[in-house]
Amino acid sequence: MYQYLFFSGIFLFFEHIIHVLGTWKLLKKMGVSYHQQMIPIYNIVLLLKKSHRPIWWIFLLFIPLTSIFLIITLWIDLLRIFGNTSKKDIFLFFLSLGGYIYYINYSKKLETFKIIYKKKKNTGYNILLAMIFSFLTHTYIIQPFAIPTSSMEGSLLVGDFILVSKIHYGLRMPITPISIPFTHNTIIDQWKSYISFFQWPYFRLSPIQSIIRNDIVVFNFPKDLNHQVIDRKENYIKRCVGLPGDIISIKNGILFVNNKQEQENQIKKQQIYLIKTKNIPLNIEFLKENMDIEDIDLIGEKNDEYFYQIMLTEKKAIQISNLFENIIYLKKYLLPRNFSEDSIFPSSFGWNRDFFGPLYIPKKGDRIKLNSKNIHIYYDIIVYEGNKIRKGRSCFVINNKKNNYYKIQKNYYFMMGDNRHNSSDSRYWGFVPEDHIVGKPIFIWMSIDWDRKNPLNFLNWKFRWDRMMTTVDGKNSYLSFFFTFLFIYFSYFLFYKKS
Repeated sequence: MYQYLFFSGIFLFFEHIIHVLGTWKLLKKMGVSYHQQMIPIYNIVLLLKKSHRPIWWIFLLFIPLTSIFLIITLWIDLLRIFGNTSKKDIFLFFLSLGGYIYYINYSKKLETFKIIYKKKKNTGYNILLAMIFSFLTHTYIIQPFAIPTSSMEGSLLVGDFILVSKIHYGLRMPITPISIPFTHNTIIDQWKSYISFFQWPYFRLSPIQSIIRNDIVVFNFPKDLNHQVIDRKENYIKRCVGLPGDIISIKNGILFVNNKQEQENQIKKQQIYLIKTKNIPLNIEFLKENMDIEDIDLIGEKNDEYFYQIMLTEKKAIQISNLFENIIYLKKYLLPRNFSEDSIFPSSFGWNRDFFGPLYIPKKGDRIKLNSKNIHIYYDIIVYEGNKIRKGRSCFVINNKKNNYYKIQKNYYFMMGDNRHNSSDSRYWGFVPEDHIVGKPIFIWMSIDWDRKNPLNFLNWKFRWDRMMTTVDGKNSYLSFFFTFLFIYFSYFLFYKKS
């Protein structure tokens, strides 16, 4: 914590220097002495008073991310006070990312500028406050996400818009303070939306609750090579099936945790099924419209027999077998035990998605004895935790010291998608470190069934009313309360207008 506060102080100090260098002549002409300008915080209070801004705005200075909003707002106020508020001035100000204030401050015409002290209406005051409030909520409390892929189908569908709590598992304080608000890691094409050279150390506040086995969790993808800063790596959402210290294994496509078969997610789990029909093909439109089944592929047709590959839960598989009398067989498609997937983790063990493990999930404080076999499991962890490791003649060399033992520094988790045969998860890329955890999905506020091949075709959008305003676990729905609120709000608005 102290290290995080120290870095925050350094950032605010640099902000103070940039502000003073860019405004000292302007403030001098306004009657603020050089000594007053050099006093941190007090110089901002003086400028707030002269700009007719509320003094309580000074609190925005102590949050590094909102302090940028505050400084920019005060610089715009200085342009207004010195009469530089033409469209050209504002355009140049934002084009130069605020640097235009330096041009005004060091301009030879500064002495001829007239100071306009008359109090104006706080144009944009409410908009600015709304932006700051939204930014603080987005950064420190709840962040909206959209589900773009089908890896969690069975629980979350493509087109679900969810709210993710950042405080349930402990708020992870921002690591990259200099970034474009309301963006994650890129803007147009692959342009980064953040500056990575100035970073805070990792720091997380105390959690409301710990991650519980089978929680759905949002986290930063550990293997994102395009972004090295933790909080700017791509966001993934999966189910946490393994906690630190658990042993994971998969047999015949069935998950076992600590040698106990998975029970809780059997209804939601989705896998590949092969279907064969006689004479009449499957009614795909019916399945999509009435059973919300999207992944259906015709893989063959011969002698009036039709072969399909389809993603189903066990419940939907039973429903389909009862609906269509011409189904010859319907069964799960599992990879054979002796088949090795090259992309599976770890690559040298010969496992696949349906026959996996047993694999131990390391926890903080574990002392692991390394050997030529398990090094493929723990190598990435050792490197990630800031060490250098190589194989010596008779042992391993960690940080230039011979050592066959390694003490784990962090807790790790094992994540899997509910769509077990269509999910890039821990089976393929390994463990999720605790510092990559973002938050807990708590609410589906909107759900749209769109054409996955052309999602921008708005005419084909269909609202899933049964999913809107529901909790992620599906146990509670607040849609009726939402409509009640809208009715009261618009009734009040109409009444207020008439009166």
